[in-house]
Amino acid sequence: MTEIGEVERHFTERLGAEVHCRSLRQTFPGQSQETWLVELRLGGGEERGYVLRINPPGGGIVPYPLRREWEVYARLARTPIPVGQPLWYDEDTDFFEGRPFFVRELVLGSTEVPGVHEPGPAGDGLRERVAMEHAEHLARLHTLDWESAGFGEILDAPASPEQAPRLELDTWWKIWDEVRSDSFPAVTEALYWFEAELPKSIPRISLLKGNNGLGEEIWRDEKIVALSDWELAALGDPAQDWAFSQGMLELWDREKTLAHYEECAGFALPRENLAFWRVWTVFKSICCTHAGLRGFLDGRDLRPALPAMGFGAVKVGEQMLGGFQAMGMEQAANLISTMSGGQRG
Repeated sequence: MTEIGEVERHFTERLGAEVHCRSLRQTFPGQSQETWLVELRLGGGEERGYVLRINPPGGGIVPYPLRREWEVYARLARTPIPVGQPLWYDEDTDFFEGRPFFVRELVLGSTEVPGVHEPGPAGDGLRERVAMEHAEHLARLHTLDWESAGFGEILDAPASPEQAPRLELDTWWKIWDEVRSDSFPAVTEALYWFEAELPKSIPRISLLKGNNGLGEEIWRDEKIVALSDWELAALGDPAQDWAFSQGMLELWDREKTLAHYEECAGFALPRENLAFWRVWTVFKSICCTHAGLRGFLDGRDLRPALPAMGFGAVKVGEQMLGGFQAMGMEQAANLISTMSGGQRG
């Protein structure tokens, strides 16, 4: 349990001035990483907000080290992509039981857009504006010069755009072999299916956020003011981000949203790629939730949600992947779209 006194001592040491912690609360649900919002009053009476991003006791369910996400933030802060200013990273300290963590400035706003799900013309207009805003930010991200920004130093880069799907498959197949607690032959069979269906036409290599959309970014006055949570950042096919955009393509008109993105980005997005990555995301989710079992099984993190997700997700997911192979990639992607809420237009 985190204590306010512990937070005050840490920030006093780091900021070089005594602080008073006015508020400390953990955001929900915090299964991948713990995220704490801290409100401090500095010695002169100034109030500031900070975000603490902390490894859970058994490690995050995303099977990448937290330092990787910190390094992504550190580079993004030097680009036009809006993020909370990263301040410091630390590990092997007494703070938070010695778990790795980093601190960034708090950006005022909300992960939700009030009224975005309201029916009627007003809600329709808001959904259109939100979809367009999101498309514009993804276009900026996907056309960012990631090499000049230094992302090749911390993220594996495909040798060419055409090699991006193979690198993604090989990376996560290896992760699955490392984290799985049993053989799960149905998942292995699905991986060979993915290998046979890899997209062949990739518009470019882009910096990917990994998981984005409503509930993931910081919004204020119907505008994105910060892109948050970069733990799945990678270099690859830009269609991947649309495949894992938390229902964004179902929010308004799918094709008009993608057309606006393509106009802003300056390249076309092959729809067959989008179908592949939507189905691939099911496997990737299985891999992440199952990875959370490691800390539970060795006793480091006994939260009951971990086995519920870790075992349950694999069993449900492998049944889904078996059905998807029978129906084919395009139909499977359409089914996932329907499960996400259906298309509005």
